[in-house]
Amino acid sequence: MNLLQIIIRSIAFLCLLIIFTTPAVTAATISVHKKLQKKKGADEIALFSKKRKPASASELISIDSTRISQELVEPTHDADFNNKYLPVFGVGNDNEIRPTSLRTRGLSQFANAIGLRSSNLIVVDGEVLPRQSMKNLSIADVVRVEAWRGPQGTSFGQNASAGVIQYETRRPEIGEFLARVSVQTSQYNDFETKLAVAMPLGERWAAHLNAQRRDVEGWIRNVFPGGEDVGAESAQGLRWQLLFDSDENYSFLFRMDYSEGASNCCGSVVDEVDFDFGPNPVVRIDDGVVSASSYNKIDPEPSFQDYGYLVTSKNTAASYQYFENTGFSAELNYTFGNGIPLNYLASYRDYEVHSNLASSPFKFPLERESRAGAEGVAVIQQELSLSSIGDKVLSWVVGVFFHGMSGSRSEITDACVSGAGASAHGVIEDGQLVGCVTRDSALAFIDDYELNGREDRSLLRADRNLSSAYFTSDFMNTAIYGQFGYQVTPRLSATFGLRALYEKGAASFASLWLRPPEDGTGLESFAEVSDMASEDWSLIRRDLLSAEFSDANSSFVYKSVLGYHFSDGVRAYVNYSTGYKGPSFHVTSNTNVDEVVAFPTRPEISTNFEMGLKTALFADRVLFDITYFDMAIEDYQVQAQLLAGDSNAAFGGYTNAEEVRSRGVEADMVYKFTDRVKLIGSYAQFDAAYESFVGVGLACPAGDLQNRCSVENGKHVFDQTGLPLANNSEEQLQMTINYKKELGCSGWNADVRSVWRYESEKTPNTSLLALNTAPNPAFSVWDLYLGLGNAKLRFNLFLKNLLDERFTTYKGVSSDGARVAYGYSRDYQRYLGGSASYIF
Repeated sequence: MNLLQIIIRSIAFLCLLIIFTTPAVTAATISVHKKLQKKKGADEIALFSKKRKPASASELISIDSTRISQELVEPTHDADFNNKYLPVFGVGNDNEIRPTSLRTRGLSQFANAIGLRSSNLIVVDGEVLPRQSMKNLSIADVVRVEAWRGPQGTSFGQNASAGVIQYETRRPEIGEFLARVSVQTSQYNDFETKLAVAMPLGERWAAHLNAQRRDVEGWIRNVFPGGEDVGAESAQGLRWQLLFDSDENYSFLFRMDYSEGASNCCGSVVDEVDFDFGPNPVVRIDDGVVSASSYNKIDPEPSFQDYGYLVTSKNTAASYQYFENTGFSAELNYTFGNGIPLNYLASYRDYEVHSNLASSPFKFPLERESRAGAEGVAVIQQELSLSSIGDKVLSWVVGVFFHGMSGSRSEITDACVSGAGASAHGVIEDGQLVGCVTRDSALAFIDDYELNGREDRSLLRADRNLSSAYFTSDFMNTAIYGQFGYQVTPRLSATFGLRALYEKGAASFASLWLRPPEDGTGLESFAEVSDMASEDWSLIRRDLLSAEFSDANSSFVYKSVLGYHFSDGVRAYVNYSTGYKGPSFHVTSNTNVDEVVAFPTRPEISTNFEMGLKTALFADRVLFDITYFDMAIEDYQVQAQLLAGDSNAAFGGYTNAEEVRSRGVEADMVYKFTDRVKLIGSYAQFDAAYESFVGVGLACPAGDLQNRCSVENGKHVFDQTGLPLANNSEEQLQMTINYKKELGCSGWNADVRSVWRYESEKTPNTSLLALNTAPNPAFSVWDLYLGLGNAKLRFNLFLKNLLDERFTTYKGVSSDGARVAYGYSRDYQRYLGGSASYIF
């Protein structure tokens, strides 16, 4: 079914729904378009885009704004926000449960690790979260979400080379008392409660308290012996704000928040069992009979084809994550006698994660610990700014910014898998894992049995991946920034922004590789072997290696915009901006520290050209925006399999692609049919590809990409120029219909919201291209939200994936293409949920 057919069918369904369905109020009305602000004469346009918190400041939108604003009546859960309401500014859903990578227009690689930097920022009430995983609980009492596409370094002190998502939460109000409680549940046995209390504390003080808790049972069936279903999570948080307002020229706001949670994310779902997948050979002994086998031949991993529903095999005792997130911030707003406001923000955040990241899909306890350890990140931010707002000719904001981040991570790998010098293969006797041995000794043992009919276990040599590592990273960013708007004529305006920055980065790395005693079983733990190694140095496979890296850079980024009002409701603009992202340091316990040339990566430099038209027509009943963009990033930091020196052993790391580029069109529309019915649409089409990427020292896939591989000066070269950036839906469409009706004079109202979204097939990664295998297919999903309520009490009902059309979000294949695994979102099939809220 093509896109046009899907659109026609969905519009028909939506029209029938509007005609025949009893409307009710949805849990949250989300608008993807903020009505253009219009003023008379020279005040017609707002001249800068940095939004401030003091009560006296206006809400302003810059002439070069490419963001989508969402006014939230009640905050939705992240699942409603991620990747569904922001075409081209989606959250990469490579994992089926928790999104980890925020992308703009198909660009910007990011992982939640202490040595990596983000091209996109998440900003909550002015505080920059350098890691997207720090937004680990739905943000409470959200009143506004803004998505800003393209470089935004002149509006925010921190690097924002690709885009920004900014959250604004409800602030305390002097004299206001409000209490609201809400509960939500669904067929997945999740239960979420939220509490919000606004309290006046005299004539000058006010407080605001938010508390929330969320519990979800696993929703992917887990057949690993003793394992709980995958997807289970539990989280809770508390946020407190205290405001002092002098009612004259200054105010002070203090915030404190704490959250904690645990989950057993994640697990992909195999479509069909590949019995040869995994290490070969695995030694199989049944009733004294020895044979060469595989884990899947002994006890196969589950598949969707066999079970008919989502199922996986995951040792959840070795795959979990627990986090603690604590933050403090203080905001001072002072207005001088001439009306110029001074704003100061200081924040501190401490983020700690304890995790075990086992990934084996087999039904045997191959992993005891896998990258298990503790990670901590401390962040300090200070920002001071001055602004002049509302001048008929010139408006401006200038500021100084400091952001420091220190992190450390310790990890241990203790597993019957290859890596860290090990080539470990399991020994399965009568269905139980009894040993872990080298591949060569497994072959020798099997060959000897076939020739002599005996079990000579003295031929087996124990082996196991036993490694530890410790990392640290420190980043410091200092910047001066400003943005200036000038009304050239009543119709022509200009904006210019600049940012000068200096930053320093440093990282350290140390690792230790051990081996079990050769005459052991290979099941000895890391702690046991570590104790033995203090007396037997032969158990040290690679002695403690360490390395330190550092880097310092300065840069200047800018933005220049021209805007022209053809009429009160039609505005055109042209925007050219640049951005910067500092070097990244990324290492793992398998990193070869002798290859220090790979650390750090070079900084990213981004450029963005846009031209667009923004309209408000027919007495503002039709709002329509369209934008053409051409965005490029030089020295793009990309994850790859690097090859170590003379050995050419592959290890995971980051390198630089010379240039990537994304070009496309974005369109947003709001059409108010009547005061009751509103249609909202967003469309995006883009092409994101490597303009130049001649990767030296990269592992090269075989198959259809072999012609892109060569050897130059003894180094393997993999030329990816022209290939698409992987896992992007390059065409996205979303349509929302809202219908609202007052139920007579009862004070009750009813509403229905129907959301339909379409995503084209994902662009293939190099594994899929090498095997000439189709990528993850296109899909469309229809969600329905109903509710009923009055000014105090509200009931809501939602039905996800109304047509029950199965879809996947990610596709991965084994090196030979025989094993295909998919990622699924929670709404891969229809499910029902509801909520209720009450305001005291």
